[in-house]
Amino acid sequence: MSLMTGAIPALIGGVSQQSDLVRSTDQLESQLNGWSSIADGLGKRPPTERVARLMETAPNNVFVHTINRNTQEQYVVTITDERIRVFDSQTGQEREVNAPGGWGYLEGIADYAGDLSMFTVADYSFLVNRRKVCAMGELGDDEQPDEAYQIWVNRHYGTDANGVAFGPGAPYQYEPNPAGGYLTGTVQRSDKLPETAAEGAVYRVQGDESSGFVSYYLRRSGGVWKQCVMPGLVNAIDYRTMPHALISEADGTFTFAPFSWAPRRLGDESTNPTPGFIGRTIQKVFFYQNRLSFLFDEAVVMSESGMFGNFWRMDQLDYLDTDRIEVGATSTKVAKLFDAVAHNDGIFLTSDQTQFSLTNGEMGLTTASIAMRPTTNYTVNTSAGLAALGSEIYFAVERSGFASIREYTRLSGTDATSAADVTAHCPTYIPAGVHGLIAADDLNTLFALTHGSSQSVYVYQFYWSSSDEKAQSAWHQWDFGTGTKIVSGAYLKGVLFLVMQRADGLWLEKINLQSGAIPAETTAQIHLDRRTVVTGEFNTTENRTYFTLPFRPAKDRFQMVRTAGFGGRQETLIDPTTYQWLTDNIVSVPGSEIMAPVIVGEGYTFAFQFSKQFVRRSDGVAVTTGRQVMRSFTVNYADTAYFKTLVAPYGSDDTVDEVVPTKLADMTGRTIGAGHFKLNTPTYGTGRYRFMVFGQNQLARIRIENDTPFASTFISAEWEATYNNRARV
Repeated sequence: MSLMTGAIPALIGGVSQQSDLVRSTDQLESQLNGWSSIADGLGKRPPTERVARLMETAPNNVFVHTINRNTQEQYVVTITDERIRVFDSQTGQEREVNAPGGWGYLEGIADYAGDLSMFTVADYSFLVNRRKVCAMGELGDDEQPDEAYQIWVNRHYGTDANGVAFGPGAPYQYEPNPAGGYLTGTVQRSDKLPETAAEGAVYRVQGDESSGFVSYYLRRSGGVWKQCVMPGLVNAIDYRTMPHALISEADGTFTFAPFSWAPRRLGDESTNPTPGFIGRTIQKVFFYQNRLSFLFDEAVVMSESGMFGNFWRMDQLDYLDTDRIEVGATSTKVAKLFDAVAHNDGIFLTSDQTQFSLTNGEMGLTTASIAMRPTTNYTVNTSAGLAALGSEIYFAVERSGFASIREYTRLSGTDATSAADVTAHCPTYIPAGVHGLIAADDLNTLFALTHGSSQSVYVYQFYWSSSDEKAQSAWHQWDFGTGTKIVSGAYLKGVLFLVMQRADGLWLEKINLQSGAIPAETTAQIHLDRRTVVTGEFNTTENRTYFTLPFRPAKDRFQMVRTAGFGGRQETLIDPTTYQWLTDNIVSVPGSEIMAPVIVGEGYTFAFQFSKQFVRRSDGVAVTTGRQVMRSFTVNYADTAYFKTLVAPYGSDDTVDEVVPTKLADMTGRTIGAGHFKLNTPTYGTGRYRFMVFGQNQLARIRIENDTPFASTFISAEWEATYNNRARV
């Protein structure tokens, strides 16, 4: 019999569903509500902080979009019941939304989450109703000015036909076509036009070899001939059926209105055909190289360069490099495009079964240079969308009730033909029903939002080493309590914003993921979800302090922590067994607790379970012969106030030890005062803790938990075991 030791140098590998025999040493059996930091180790995740209640009654169907205007202004947009509401993400204050053209564009929506798409650039957020069929207007609409409330989006300075100057964001609109006009006759060449033609006369020029026998139209205007459209055509796009805009105004309000779309000004249906999206529904709006772009059916259409409302040719005889571009997907399958995201030198697009790369040549984006090629063939969850993170693009693939996340990497100038499965080591970990992917570029983190029985956020943390190898590829789960539904989310500058449907309404909450972030009222992080600060009122007759809460918490998880203003009792937990509830949001505690505000919220448990440990040969291969009995485990921790060990030597019936690092006895390693921890001021310690196991390695279950509002972080671990084998290892 030999005494063997083993080391677990880090605990940041996340969950693995591989056999314990082949797992990496840093991978775990399970991990809940943790944060796997390359620098700090495995700790309790930061809590959610209450921002505002968006709606008192949570709707069953709501669309949520975030607007990141700049570092000072971020907004959350909600759409439900044919109404748009906008909230400041920092304060929760609702902003006024005006709709001078009405809310008609939102009519007929059956699924707000699935039938709407939104894209923001600067002060403009483009909203698409995926059920609205785009249509042309009536004959003669192009000769009438737009409604006063229509918007024209531009990035140029100039002067219109009336001498009025305009600039980026100015309320300028496209000019209507000249009224009247009639087809007078046909000539072979332009030099055959009559010199005495009447004002407004239109001639069709048949064309010859010099024009490639392309016919075109000229109109007599002001004594000269100008290119024009063939009389008698419907040339105006019906703005009521096209994407609308939500605009951030200078006074802090928002305006929801349709655009001004340019009419056809030249040619006829043959030389200047109707845009392909007419008669179809648009799936998504995006920008690419100064062009407003639409996805529809199996094609992409892009506006004239710099003129975002013009989807017509601007010359009848030649294609200009700035003209609108329309390109279709080339695939043997039906490839209706659902989503698009920019990568390092192009656009990555996906249908439900095939993915495409759209690129252009060195000469710029033109009809001649653009190309759309199929790259991969995965059956994609189109509800989750695409998420760009660095040089990678992530998407969800679902089968057999579970989701896998694929990572597509495209190096400049090279199309990859496969996408790595970053969930290959945990294929049945994420349940099907992923409805959102959120990228946090500066944290190398991806958040997957899920529906179904597990309303959780699944977190993927990774780290590329200098040798272009992944030193970390960790998946783990965040849980926010029974009955909580994650509706949507966004990541903005170190903060994850989540729109959450709870029992008492629709809430906007945030998680500050920046290293070292703590509440202003304390000297350390307080781990309570829905965290907020309240001040009590003392009732001298009852000798109790009453607190009115801004939400209705889950009472079985509700906790209150004193802030730093309580002197010798700062950052201590008010004993939950003393709480008395007057209503669902009014609670009282014994004595006077009005020296300073208190932090309130819902507690959550941080937990992880070690993988089974094996004696290994020098090459790292696990030895499965012989008998290995685990004697003890030692965990190395940092900045930790509390944790508890749960050891089941035979796989059941846990033995629990509570650990307060600053109260450990020097000689015995046992905890002194753990039962009274909730009444004492937490002190954060760094050190090591050894606990006994006495169970066979393949049966013993070893877990670490922290269900208090105070932090714990684990760096590494070691183990000792007795090993008996008749053969030599």
